[in-house]
Amino acid sequence: MSKKFVFSIFISLCLFGCNLETKEEQSENAGMLPEASGEYGEIVILVNKDKWDGELGIALKEVFHASVPGLTRTEPYFTTRIIEPFQFNRIFKLAKNIVYVTSFEGNQPADKWLQNTFNEESKQMVLNDPDQFMRTQNDQFARRQKVLHLFGKDDATLMENLSKNKAIIQNYFNIAEKERLAKDLRTSTATKKISERLKKKFGFNVKIPAGYELALLEDDFTWVRFLPGVGPSKNLVVYFKPYESKDEFKHENIVKLRNEIGKNYIFGDPENPESFMTTEEKFVPISQRDISFDGKYTVETKGAWKTNNYSVGGTFVSYTFVDEVSNRLYYIEGFVIHPNEEHRELIREMESILTTFRAEKTQSTASLF
Repeated sequence: MSKKFVFSIFISLCLFGCNLETKEEQSENAGMLPEASGEYGEIVILVNKDKWDGELGIALKEVFHASVPGLTRTEPYFTTRIIEPFQFNRIFKLAKNIVYVTSFEGNQPADKWLQNTFNEESKQMVLNDPDQFMRTQNDQFARRQKVLHLFGKDDATLMENLSKNKAIIQNYFNIAEKERLAKDLRTSTATKKISERLKKKFGFNVKIPAGYELALLEDDFTWVRFLPGVGPSKNLVVYFKPYESKDEFKHENIVKLRNEIGKNYIFGDPENPESFMTTEEKFVPISQRDISFDGKYTVETKGAWKTNNYSVGGTFVSYTFVDEVSNRLYYIEGFVIHPNEEHRELIREMESILTTFRAEKTQSTASLF
């Protein structure tokens, strides 16, 4: 992200009306608001519906309805509810995620309502600076609410900025959803005992939600899982080994390591020792990217998995990184089993659990992004 872009975002925040309250005042006021509601992954978008049905809508759909990589079926990044200002009642105002889409090209009532959310100074800023296109806001109508304003002097300028900054917009809401999920995770006495056992044996911390149980514990590997009678199975695995070279971060070597772990430790059927997990690459492309996790260079991998005898399969997300204090290469993964059902929010939930992982002596509050 360029310095110019960061500075532009700061200026836009101020011109739209900086909140000069102290942190204590903000916290007190936020406490008076109701809790944001709605489904995970859902976004309410305020926009002129004629524009949504036109070229601007196509550009917006390419951002919010883009397919999530690495899933076993096509699913959009977000579920959207498209409304015009006259529909913006109390129910919608309590949504967890809200987006205002404003173009200063248009004279319909919906356009005028959205344009009037800008004061004259901020309006002139947008008209004179095509690089200005977004600002963020927290807790406008409810606690734990994320609000994004997208704007442009005309449709074409806004569409261009949407295309250039698609990942920034997606990440804003992805991070918000993961933070909510991580905060909403509830542990139990049983899972706290599992966490303490792993901390004592391996020297790392991870928050294990209620309902999970220990499936396997080895000298360099652990597997905990949530295995209900009905519904999705959720699984968390942690593997580590002495770090040897940067070649271990090559994307193909991470997949190779994953397959070795699956073959050695993750059985598809307890009654069949010949069944094991492997990576499905033929029908679902592997998605990999370099990120920062707890301040460490990390490779995120997403994709599909199956057992070697095709008895079961699902989706996974993993992080591979080195803890320099212990000189360990860590491979941590969350995978799910939920045949013929959507996996988007399940994978977000697994990501949230994984982000609670910390090597004991290097705990911090760093972000994945």
